[in-house]
Amino acid sequence: MIDWLTFLAPCAHSHAIDGGQVLSIAPGGELEWMSRKRASVRGSFDTNLTIRSATHTVDPLTHVEISGNPVKFFQGHNLWGCDDVHALVVHTLEHLAARPDFGLTPTDHDRAAWVAGDIRLTRVDQTQSFHLANLADVLAWLRAAEQTAHLSHRGRGQLVKGSTLYFGQHSRRWSLKLYAKGQEIRDKGHRQEMILELPHALAWADRTLRAELVLRSMELRRLGLDMVTAWSQLDGVDSAVTARLLQDRLGAMTMNTVSHLSASDLADLRPAIRMAYQSWESGCDLRAIVSRPTFYRYRAELLPHGIDIASLNPKEKSNVVPLVRVLEALPAPVPDWAQGTPLYWELRRVA
Repeated sequence: MIDWLTFLAPCAHSHAIDGGQVLSIAPGGELEWMSRKRASVRGSFDTNLTIRSATHTVDPLTHVEISGNPVKFFQGHNLWGCDDVHALVVHTLEHLAARPDFGLTPTDHDRAAWVAGDIRLTRVDQTQSFHLANLADVLAWLRAAEQTAHLSHRGRGQLVKGSTLYFGQHSRRWSLKLYAKGQEIRDKGHRQEMILELPHALAWADRTLRAELVLRSMELRRLGLDMVTAWSQLDGVDSAVTARLLQDRLGAMTMNTVSHLSASDLADLRPAIRMAYQSWESGCDLRAIVSRPTFYRYRAELLPHGIDIASLNPKEKSNVVPLVRVLEALPAPVPDWAQGTPLYWELRRVA
């Protein structure tokens, strides 16, 4: 599911759109720079998108920048939703153009560009859901993953508020987070009260481990996915690009599931590696003990034995849910009871 989009689209409008301006004034009183704030667009479900005139085009009234969660804006919740980037972008633009709030007057050329996918993306958040038995299992998995999971190029994750595990949280390129969806919808500010009033929907959320990949402009350009047309070409009929991109990142994650070596395997290790393994087994973080080159040399020698010292060995082993149990499971589908109801907003593809 697409959980957030920020994009720059051609769309003529009669007056500058902003939610105010931020100015930088030099000590002598000269204006150093000015930036337009985004104006808020309120939806039917008390959720918002934001919009402003683009400031980096020749004529600031020819393009708009829009940011937000279209699925949540139109559907009222984001337990499940749409994977079709192109359709979401076009539907959002058509919806805003039909409102009188901002004086949008798209030309025929603008609309042709929308259909062609000639729209620049600067952020795309994608999610995929996996089901465990209940909320307690999801939270237990996250606690275990904090100690045992290691993501290539991101290292170990950081567990925030006990229910969200971040990898590369402040990266300018991309980040991955895993979180308990049932916990998230109960937090203040998420405005999904309609779900909290439906026991079957709440039960679905409580079982859900949500993986969310955030791709920012630098990474979108590197992947060649910074234009909507690129997603249209990759997606195909089944709109599977989101799952592929997420699985690529999740596939780079290792999680320790072997906590000890047999006596014979241990005896075969050279003394330095044996001491490193025993320190790791006791719960020590070897990064704090040995140099970086030595750490990675030890790690390379122990990985063939199923031991990854980059992931801390948890001292508490109860309620550990193996990573493989999640990654080999099928993604949680939209429940049958939601299809054909207002709980599931089905979007028509762009022809």
